[in-house]
Amino acid sequence: MGPVSGSRLGRFIQERGTNQLLILGFLVIVIIGTLLLRLPIASAGPEPLGWMEALFTSTSAVTVTGLTVVSTAGEISRFGQWVILGLMQVGGAGFVAFSVLAFSLIGRRVSLQERFMVQQTLGRHEMSGVVGLTQYVLAVTIGLESLGAAGLYLRWRGSMPDGQALYYAIFHAISAYCNAGFDLFAASEAGPYFGYGRDPITLGISGALVIVGGLGVTVLYDLWRARFHHELSLHTRLTLLMTLLLTVVGVLVVNLDPNLHRAVGLDASQAEAYVAGAFTAVSARTAGLTVLPLNLLEQSTQLILMVWMFIGAAPASMAGGVSTSTLAVIMVVVLATARGDDQPVAYGRAIPHETLTKAVAVMTVSSVLVATVTLALVRLHSGDIFPVAFEVVSAFSNTGYSLGLTGQLGFLGRLLIALTMFWGRLGPLTVVVALAERAQPNLVHYPEEPIILG
Repeated sequence: MGPVSGSRLGRFIQERGTNQLLILGFLVIVIIGTLLLRLPIASAGPEPLGWMEALFTSTSAVTVTGLTVVSTAGEISRFGQWVILGLMQVGGAGFVAFSVLAFSLIGRRVSLQERFMVQQTLGRHEMSGVVGLTQYVLAVTIGLESLGAAGLYLRWRGSMPDGQALYYAIFHAISAYCNAGFDLFAASEAGPYFGYGRDPITLGISGALVIVGGLGVTVLYDLWRARFHHELSLHTRLTLLMTLLLTVVGVLVVNLDPNLHRAVGLDASQAEAYVAGAFTAVSARTAGLTVLPLNLLEQSTQLILMVWMFIGAAPASMAGGVSTSTLAVIMVVVLATARGDDQPVAYGRAIPHETLTKAVAVMTVSSVLVATVTLALVRLHSGDIFPVAFEVVSAFSNTGYSLGLTGQLGFLGRLLIALTMFWGRLGPLTVVVALAERAQPNLVHYPEEPIILG
């Protein structure tokens, strides 16, 4: 690239806002993944994947969703599976983190604009230590995925060749930690998790990876720093509280489903059914690894799973959804309003007005998006509205749970689901801010006037 074109690229980057660069970056990764999956070598059959199939699969992998229109195990070759694995890793750990690490390795100084991108992606408020945090994120990601892969390998090596067990262990450890939901057992004769769909050790390792991946890098970093400072941030406290609450309630609801034992298998013991039910509840919060047919559960349980998917996990994590912190802020505000308090307070800390405004914006935009896409798909695909809404929420929250509708959708339906996955991964607030980003701040302020509510 010559100096003229290089300067043009530099000006283009400087003119773009941080959120716009994030969107463009993810879009470029999706396009690269689509082109790679379109190669004949990426298909397990005689014909390459179609453009829509490749685009949908690439988007699902980059957004760590897991919804598929082709079988990853049966219709995609080993090369294609490695492409999906790479897309999951980049989409999960974040292309910004990989970019900063690459810059540091080649000796290039990380610019202020790139530091802002890392700050936005990782949810950091301070500019100091951003590069160190990014390197920490990558180290923790690779370390936890390696531990998970080692555990799964040791558990699976007795039922398959060592090479196959190692490959499957690596793939599913990354898929679980990144909350991606891709698997290599669906539509295969092996059954859920290669026959380990009721195994407490296998599901325990995978479930732990899902939970840790959904906590968010800022929470993990805060927990690590707490060894020295002995104090957790308000964000970390609320995230841990909401994660515990949603996990416990979700496990109880799923295990109280009268159809659970039949869904797991009548030959399963009661303990095995409980383990599979607990993993299903944990995986519902944006991981989407499926070990039992969800369509056999009662619709009330499916509704709870759909709500849990919509909530998702923590921001700046491998997961999607409106985030646990958004729900926590709204709950704190509702409680403060009910008590008549002047300001919402949690753990002795007041919630800033800006945080409340963002929480309301995220919840509103997300609800409108899900409702709009659901209505559009109902028009395109005749049938009950509940399975459609379930699929849309799964796409928006980057979960990947499905009642079997996605594979039945036509071109426009799949395109809508792909766009919903893309929006959900970036976050509704990121997209809204990017589309309305100002080059200069608005210095005009208007007088306030109350509006009657309720």
